[in-house]
Amino acid sequence: MNEDKNIKQLLFSIGLARKAGKLVSGTDFVCDAIRNKKIFLVVCSESVSGNTRKKISDCCAYYHTDLRFADVSKEALGKAIGKSFTACVGVADKNLSELISRNINRGKE
Repeated sequence: MNEDKNIKQLLFSIGLARKAGKLVSGTDFVCDAIRNKKIFLVVCSESVSGNTRKKISDCCAYYHTDLRFADVSKEALGKAIGKSFTACVGVADKNLSELISRNINRGKE
């Protein structure tokens, strides 16, 4: 029950970032924004493919961007931002990225 609450808080925080206009969705768009140094945090679904996982991981490692894998499906992540599904999202605001990072960490405790 408590884990469901943490996931809901995480998805709500991601939706809040979307409404604030500080969210980039989609693997290619997230990688482009990372290269332009506009992203503070990347959140990926645990159910992404191996190729996507490697692409995002390599890009984040090279540009020193924080990467977190959330225990949510691609469909749930997409639903939080008003799309059908999305593999990963990038947060372009420092304060929102800290909020989302805290929610991810709270879910893993």
